[in-house]
Amino acid sequence: MSRRYEIDVTPELVEKDDDGWYPQLRMHYYLTLGREFLTNRDAKRAKAQLEAGENSIWKPDFNKGQMLPAMLLLENLNLLQFLTPDVQLQGTDEKMVEFKALAVTHRHLINNYLNVSISEKLTPVAIAQKLLAKIDLKLDYVGRLGSRENRECVYRFVVPDAMAVLG
Repeated sequence: MSRRYEIDVTPELVEKDDDGWYPQLRMHYYLTLGREFLTNRDAKRAKAQLEAGENSIWKPDFNKGQMLPAMLLLENLNLLQFLTPDVQLQGTDEKMVEFKALAVTHRHLINNYLNVSISEKLTPVAIAQKLLAKIDLKLDYVGRLGSRENRECVYRFVVPDAMAVLG
């Protein structure tokens, strides 16, 4: 575990790793900083599977090991648009409504590649929260705006404190 995270192992790190933190970090990395390395990573995995299988690949293992389709899907959904600190978001914002429509349109791909269920019943913020959870991020609840009859929840992205995350 020390080599995987390249930090000292703490009880908090062990707990986070047990909760599936590493795949979230890896997905976050390839969606942001490491995007340029993703194609090469997937090609290496495919080559290794071909060699191990004597030029034969078992499709479920191959598909599960490839990250590029999931990253392209998240890029197409423009998930990173929600990661601007201190910008307030409401479910009725134009970009949120467009995001929901796109996510609902691609809900089968989202389920296949990210194992996240999307339905028409979910709010745009709920959909964003489900997808952001795949990279261990979230939108924080700020409060409600509007009159008593027409109130709407407001959210914003807060950059996580790395020290708080690692204990």
